[in-house]
Amino acid sequence: MGHETFVDLAEFPPLDPDTEEEEFGRLIAAAGDPLTALNAAEDCTGAVRHRWVNAAMAQDEYNDFVQSGRPLRGSPDGYPWPAPIAQPEQ
Repeated sequence: MGHETFVDLAEFPPLDPDTEEEEFGRLIAAAGDPLTALNAAEDCTGAVRHRWVNAAMAQDEYNDFVQSGRPLRGSPDGYPWPAPIAQPEQ
């Protein structure tokens, strides 16, 4: 899934196929306030704060990424794509 003509995020398989979870995404942290949540996302995933979008815009952002050829260095707006930070094995 996920190619130039299929970018419907709701139809993608789960991140962990061994679970019965039907939730979209993966819980990486829990926070009591928005600033702590942003900091956790930056620290745990390499997210870039000024590039955040709400869930309704995520598919459009993914489509832009795919349509631009999944560049490794920069997005069409000149900012780098987020790079996940390696997570320890469990």
